[in-house]
Amino acid sequence: MDLTVEQTARQMAAEIVAAAPEGWTEYLLRGRGSQGGSSMSGGGYVAPSRPGEFFPPGLPAHMRDLLTHLNLPPNLSAPRFLDLHPHISSLSSAFRESRGWEGIALEVACRPSGAFELVVFRDDLEPGGGPESGWTLTVDPSFQLPEPGAAEGAEASRGPAGDPAEAVERLRAVLRQHAERSGAEIKLAAPVTEEQLAAAERSLGRPLPADVRALYLEADGDGGNAALAGYGWLSLDDALAEHDEYIGAPAWFGWSLDWNRVVFDADPPNTVRRCSGHPGWLPFATGFDGNFLAVDLAPATDGSPGQVIEVGRDFDRGPRYVASSITAWLGQALGLPDPHTPQPTDDSSRPVVEALGEQLAPDVQDLHLNDLPSPADLTPLSATPHLRRLHLNRCSTADLSPLAALPVEDLAVDLAAGADLAPLTGHPRLASLAVGSPTPIDLAPLPTLPALRSLDLSRCPVTDLTFLADIPGLCYLALSADQWNALTVAGRLPTRLAAARLAGAPSFTAALDLLAALGTDTSTAYRLSGTAEGAS
Repeated sequence: MDLTVEQTARQMAAEIVAAAPEGWTEYLLRGRGSQGGSSMSGGGYVAPSRPGEFFPPGLPAHMRDLLTHLNLPPNLSAPRFLDLHPHISSLSSAFRESRGWEGIALEVACRPSGAFELVVFRDDLEPGGGPESGWTLTVDPSFQLPEPGAAEGAEASRGPAGDPAEAVERLRAVLRQHAERSGAEIKLAAPVTEEQLAAAERSLGRPLPADVRALYLEADGDGGNAALAGYGWLSLDDALAEHDEYIGAPAWFGWSLDWNRVVFDADPPNTVRRCSGHPGWLPFATGFDGNFLAVDLAPATDGSPGQVIEVGRDFDRGPRYVASSITAWLGQALGLPDPHTPQPTDDSSRPVVEALGEQLAPDVQDLHLNDLPSPADLTPLSATPHLRRLHLNRCSTADLSPLAALPVEDLAVDLAAGADLAPLTGHPRLASLAVGSPTPIDLAPLPTLPALRSLDLSRCPVTDLTFLADIPGLCYLALSADQWNALTVAGRLPTRLAAARLAGAPSFTAALDLLAALGTDTSTAYRLSGTAEGAS
């Protein structure tokens, strides 16, 4: 393994040197690799004499403009678009075979002489997307943030709305409609048996709705022919396989993306559990795009067992309610009304709104306010009683009091000078908070937040954070290097963290040191120094 890694590192360094601009002093690359692919971040040539002037030959003008406006450090030139992905993949394979690491994180530093340093560790460390984006550290790989609807709750107040005989008649009508439009009859798969249905119910731990059973006793899918109004009807075995692999558990994309996860309510409210996956969701039709229609065997209190929801790739922030049953959904495909399907309360139940104004409908749950005049007045938010996420981007506010009565779970905000967090004291639902401030602020309200689990204070000029170790529910913390160092020196690092972020532009070694301080054994980190292939 060592020989393969050394050869790969030397080749990588040689390509970096060969593509370098005049006057460069260093090249820095961070990346990740796994069987699923590789990524690069933070790469660039440091060239103090001519910062930001280096572009690949033939680069289009619009790309030059884009790179010119990148927020790069003043002495870091634009990337040269080196394709180092094959080398990262080679390193990933070597460490997977020799050490069993399913993924790796790495940092390569190279100088004009060809001298380089390579550091590699498991992907418990994840570099950010740019040179100032820091590192995400996974302390407990088994931990995932809980979702509000993942646990079993109260039973639905309604019974099943489907009708097995009507479902079969509507299925036949939908198939006739498809044949008329396509000019080809669909040859359906042979139906399943009662024994197969019983086995499926044992696997799911729940009974199947009568109309779903009736359809599978009619045919075991459409063979992928998109015969159900453009959807492909899954065989029972395929439905169970998709359930087990994708739909039966909450989605999780790692701490860098999901540290402030919010799952939104469906429309109508409280019909579907607030989670991104659940053992009681059985996909029965595929959209051929990573999304599925599923029968919901574990609805929320205002839903119906057997209701149809849309789940999958585009619904990791919550499913979409579709119909009260598969019978009703087939009726929708035929243009028939459904008296059992509740009407949506508003078409704007989960939009992203980027300004304060008349467009704020009462059911808005996700609000991003961009580039408002600062300090922004948040008083209009009183018109959004279901608001769960609020992000202020490139603007600040002086008063958080309008949020005190709102069910906000995720808040990212910059405070104007002199503003404070006092209005959030005791907020019952605030789970993730990212706050920035140009001046020190009083953080006393933080221990009063019973739901707080994720916190980013990396943009606050506050170093006395020893009280954070006493917040029992805190499982993610983002701080600057100085803030982490102060906690380390004081011996007050939080001991219950599942993940952390080291903000700014620290080295791989600094990230490893923090990961070790938080309780992870980093002694297996791989370090190599050498000279580029062909360098004198």
